[in-house]
Amino acid sequence: MRLLRTCFALMLLLLLWFEMPAQEPAGILERRISCKIDSASTEQILEKIVNENDLFLSYNPDILPTRKISVNLINVTVDEFLLKILPSADYKIEKLDNQVIITKKEIPPIKLSGIVVEGKGESPVPYVAIGIEGETIGTMTNQDGQYDLIIPWRLRNRLLTLRCLGYKPVEITATELKTIQKIRLEPVTIHLREIEVHPVDVAEVLKTFRKNIEKNYEQSNQLLVTFYRETIRRDNQYTGVWEAIMEILKHPYNSDLTDRVRFLKGRKSNFNTHFTDLSLKIQGGPWYITSLDIVRNLETFLDPKFENLYRYRFEQPEMCDGRITWVIRFSRKEDVEFPCYYGKILIDAESYALVAAEFGLDKKSLKLNGETFIKKEPFGFIARPEGAEYMVRYRMIGSRWQFYAARTDVLFKVKHKKDNFKAEYRSVSDILVTQQYPFSSHLRFGPDGLFRADDIFADISGPYDPDFWGNYNVIKPEDDLSKALRNIGDKGN
Repeated sequence: MRLLRTCFALMLLLLLWFEMPAQEPAGILERRISCKIDSASTEQILEKIVNENDLFLSYNPDILPTRKISVNLINVTVDEFLLKILPSADYKIEKLDNQVIITKKEIPPIKLSGIVVEGKGESPVPYVAIGIEGETIGTMTNQDGQYDLIIPWRLRNRLLTLRCLGYKPVEITATELKTIQKIRLEPVTIHLREIEVHPVDVAEVLKTFRKNIEKNYEQSNQLLVTFYRETIRRDNQYTGVWEAIMEILKHPYNSDLTDRVRFLKGRKSNFNTHFTDLSLKIQGGPWYITSLDIVRNLETFLDPKFENLYRYRFEQPEMCDGRITWVIRFSRKEDVEFPCYYGKILIDAESYALVAAEFGLDKKSLKLNGETFIKKEPFGFIARPEGAEYMVRYRMIGSRWQFYAARTDVLFKVKHKKDNFKAEYRSVSDILVTQQYPFSSHLRFGPDGLFRADDIFADISGPYDPDFWGNYNVIKPEDDLSKALRNIGDKGN
């Protein structure tokens, strides 16, 4: 019998702290190439030099010039070549390890901040998706309902949309948002008598969900620009936060290929450095959190081979973007001796697409499968998981549902076998897709910067800097984390 995939989404190492030496970036821009081509678009030219010279380029095809040009360049550096076809006044060319990142220079973007609350009260609404209408650029509110949003200048006149399960969507302009610090979302209540089509049987709904995966989910390669954050707290005090901008090459849902994760930019901040006796590290966090795409990697509560382990029931439907969404609650059957989840899944009533899921491992499952969380313990210490909660969300772009966000929240208790040492560790990881575009089959997703299952993300370098992210959209830190980060900044760490 297989072990639950998500148990491996966070493999936690209890290790003494250490630093990894930084690697020197390769001189890809100094490599010499030649290219001769008549009347071709910039994208076609880039595809040609990528295929002929084994280069790794990262760019959004939508930003490239569309007019046809001819090129005849012999024995020039990659840097010289790119400056010939992409004028330095309009484009920015950066090197990261053995890849080249191409972006378009623009007027400084619009930066907005605020909070989203419920109805007429003051309760914050977490996990609200905030995006630009017709684009894949956006962010999400944190657990305190707060957000930071960066809007490219060229999109300043587009409508912004705020969407959250169970609430009416809101459309607003950037100009209006500048003057409104507090946005109110109105809850949506569904009365069962208003639903014209009722689900009859959970098993039939799940069967139709699986049958329609190819129809509902993306069937072409997509490049996802994502923000990733890991935090670790010991006895409710932060001991560290690690953040990164990453790219994910997401393969079609009918493909057997494994999604790939690549690091672009990251930083770390260490708190409470007097905790020197023990530290906790997450192995392969950015790599494993992609397995929370439970549509691509069917978990046991979605897999027909394991449905007999669970008890399912319908709950009150919810609304998502004006569409009825069925809520299915699940838990283990009483006599099952196998690691199982409890939680709920949300299925779109029209397309039968899975919209979101919230689930966790119950106490029995943690006891049965707890050892899979621990990779290594320091001598004399015992660690056991006390809780494991997961969340995943999808969003509709065009007619297809796309992986959008995921969270893992794992609680551990650690004690020494002889000494009077006890501590509680909590590890939380979040990933959010902030931009997405098609990834041409002619492009190459190079090996440099790739995360692997045995990598430790906490070993990245980069000190705290409040302006570190520049014009990337990120998840705004919660109030307590923001305070801890400000304290680090004040101390000049």
